[in-house]
Amino acid sequence: MNRTFLDRNAKKTDVFLKKYLNRQDNSGLIPAMKYSSLSGGKKIRSSVIIGVGKLFNIKASKLLNVCAAVECIHSYSLIHDDLPCMDNDSIRRGKLATHVKFGESTAILAGNSLLTLAFEMIVDKNYNLEHKVKVELIKALALCSGNSGIAGGQFLDLIFEKKKKIFSDIIGMQRKKTGKLFNFCFFAPGVIAKKKIVELKFLSKLGEDVGLLFQLADDFIDFKSSKKIAGKLTKKDQKKGKSTIISLMGYKKANSFALQLKRNILSKLRKHGKNANDLINTVEFILGRNF
Repeated sequence: MNRTFLDRNAKKTDVFLKKYLNRQDNSGLIPAMKYSSLSGGKKIRSSVIIGVGKLFNIKASKLLNVCAAVECIHSYSLIHDDLPCMDNDSIRRGKLATHVKFGESTAILAGNSLLTLAFEMIVDKNYNLEHKVKVELIKALALCSGNSGIAGGQFLDLIFEKKKKIFSDIIGMQRKKTGKLFNFCFFAPGVIAKKKIVELKFLSKLGEDVGLLFQLADDFIDFKSSKKIAGKLTKKDQKKGKSTIISLMGYKKANSFALQLKRNILSKLRKHGKNANDLINTVEFILGRNF
């Protein structure tokens, strides 16, 4: 498929993020922060945010602070996930993981700094949003990043290793680990567009489904793809005894589940007409990437 719009959105976010990082005090952590957040990666979450914004006729320029904030959160999570005490991965996005390149202590601190920088981007005085909207965005991003979201999901992912878990346990873990940040990606443009609570709940749930689809695709990449294509080590989940839908029901049934999930997501997006085209293409890309 044509991924020009993905590349275009990624470039917009990278330019904004690079300028923002360049304005920071040079603490010695900036090189590691730039290395992990700017180099490589398709910035799919940014495309989701911009795509949802199109549903409500919000210009991409009004969403770049949120895009960059989400990419900072995502990069922080990857830095920490790769640590020896977590998943112990040495390759990320086709290059050395941050802790291998800069050392563990610097990687941890760079990850922490990206996490806090995300909130700084949203409250930035030059970001022209109402104070009430900024507060709502910060609260939602915090909930999606902490123990009820990414961090909590990673904790479950680790303690589930080499244990036989049921379907609902695995789905719940993956919704936290990956789904919650996509939840925010759908929720944030809705808040900026001042949508009602019922629509914000619908957007959050739809975003979480997209995040679950993304995690399933990641599992398929690990199961079927190669290091050269994926840009990271593959075949790790089985070696570590990870609890995945593939390990529970096999690749064929897991793929059928993912395809049905994608169909459900797309049927909801198509109701928005042509404004949803880029978002639909992003969802199609998510399940078709690298395997």
